[in-house]
Amino acid sequence: MAGSQLLKDGANAHLVCYDRGNGFRQNYQECSAKEGVSNGMSECKANRLYTALRESRIRTNNKDNCFIPFSKLELAKNPKLVKQALQEDDASQEEILKWGEIICNGPPEGGEYFRIFAILVLCENAKSIGRFIDRHIDDSYLPLPTVERKENDIKILRHDNHSKISEETLQYIFHDRKEWKQGSLDNFVTYQWWTIAPFFCRPDNIIPHYVLEPSDVLPFTEKKNHLEVEMESLDPDVKEVVLQGGFGDVFIVKIHESHHHFRNQPKFSDNTNSFALKRLKSLNYNDFKLEVDALSKYNSGIDKHLIPLLATIEKESEAGKYYLLFPKANGDLRHFWKTEFTKNHDNQSIIRWMAEQCLGISRALSMLHQDQDTDKGEDYPIYGRHGDIKAGNILWFCKRGTSDLSGWYLVLSDFGLMRFHRAISISAQTASKLKKTLTYQAPEFDIAGAKISRKSDIWALGCTYLEFITCYLSGFEAVEEEFPSWRGEEDQNLPGVSEDKFYRMIANGTSAELKPGVEDWICDLRNNPRCSQYFQDFLDVIERGMLRIKRDERFTAAEVAANLEIMLKKCARKSYIIDKHVPQAKRRQ
Repeated sequence: MAGSQLLKDGANAHLVCYDRGNGFRQNYQECSAKEGVSNGMSECKANRLYTALRESRIRTNNKDNCFIPFSKLELAKNPKLVKQALQEDDASQEEILKWGEIICNGPPEGGEYFRIFAILVLCENAKSIGRFIDRHIDDSYLPLPTVERKENDIKILRHDNHSKISEETLQYIFHDRKEWKQGSLDNFVTYQWWTIAPFFCRPDNIIPHYVLEPSDVLPFTEKKNHLEVEMESLDPDVKEVVLQGGFGDVFIVKIHESHHHFRNQPKFSDNTNSFALKRLKSLNYNDFKLEVDALSKYNSGIDKHLIPLLATIEKESEAGKYYLLFPKANGDLRHFWKTEFTKNHDNQSIIRWMAEQCLGISRALSMLHQDQDTDKGEDYPIYGRHGDIKAGNILWFCKRGTSDLSGWYLVLSDFGLMRFHRAISISAQTASKLKKTLTYQAPEFDIAGAKISRKSDIWALGCTYLEFITCYLSGFEAVEEEFPSWRGEEDQNLPGVSEDKFYRMIANGTSAELKPGVEDWICDLRNNPRCSQYFQDFLDVIERGMLRIKRDERFTAAEVAANLEIMLKKCARKSYIIDKHVPQAKRRQ
């Protein structure tokens, strides 16, 4: 594909895209045309192309920037408006016929000129399109370099990194001093950025990487940082907390509808134009590559309980350089617990759905943990772990137009803490060097000399599952207030400060134990009147194989999944998920 470069073969290859997605847009429009989808050109109500283009500008959050969406920019291919614009600039009838055909339908050899023509119309110099056509300088050459007039010469001041145009060609195009004074040249540079906002698309098995210039205008009609704005003050379309992590800021963005096409996005979004955009804090390419590699290896999709990476963006600014584009979720698991978990659903259906989703999450984690670098062979493993499993990093997606549980999915997200380690280095990695969420951290983060492994994820998942069960049996307030209070103890490293981890240190920091408050909480859950055999078995899995102090005694993710799969099969029996189990648990004395 022109303007793109494939970095690697195989599923989910990372495709470097220098053409701002123009090739994707053309392919999409060709397919749409075959299906009889209108391009909207007949919707123009303006009498002049100049007026239509200026009135179509959309200002971004940065009020100094604007773009003309493709749906309006293509008015520059409307035969009536093109003819009128050329007539106003005193083009001959022969020129109007010749140039009009190329502008509206493209030249025989392929290519497009409608964006260059739109720029020239905005510059009130439509007739200059002839010189572009003479030298075959079509839209693919945009953006043109920033130029300056030096007497009778044109000098390039700033060159686009991937520009293919020469000073001699620019001299031919802009040689007329009357038509192209310095102010007009400056306007051309300004207006061209209005016309080349990227088109975001994700073909099958490809994650596009958009390499953009600092001057590129992203086609975002709205952008909000959920960490900077109070939830109550947000528009409903940007209200949900989506992804968060210590390695980047996350925004909810609305992309103009004519600037994206993600085939599966409409299935899992309450607004097909809303997305989550993660801006990495690191400017280092290797850090960016680590995160992308983690996501691209396991990009199975929402129905497989893994967050799909839609595209990546490289665009330098003071705020950052690397961006990741994801689907927008309806909320995270904690938001789901608070608002939807037990609302308007019978107990049997919601428990069976819960069983399916918890199994799906464990399978997704197992997929992460079982990664192998196939290029190096089986004896050269790379160990993947998530590193920050918690309810806030499990997203809730709902298929559009459905309120049925079958359209709801929980998805493991935010791989910001996920790193891959060779066998030779993983044993040398110590807890003190790793960022983690304290509440859900495993004991090995505090035990002197302990090493971190994939089993640390199992502990965090066990904590999250225990909160999930708590929410069903005792309600959301128990998750937020009562359970943290039961396990709250003074931080041994910070006297006077309470912490709510699930374990506590003993033997002068050389060992740990499950907090008595956690053990008593599990006991109370077992004695809860709503605790059926399903929940008894689930608590067994958590106690026996997940919340174990010694990491070697914890289940693997595959073993967790195997146990949950057996339980899900038993959920076919109503008695298994509804009938109360005879309580046998007793609190610690």
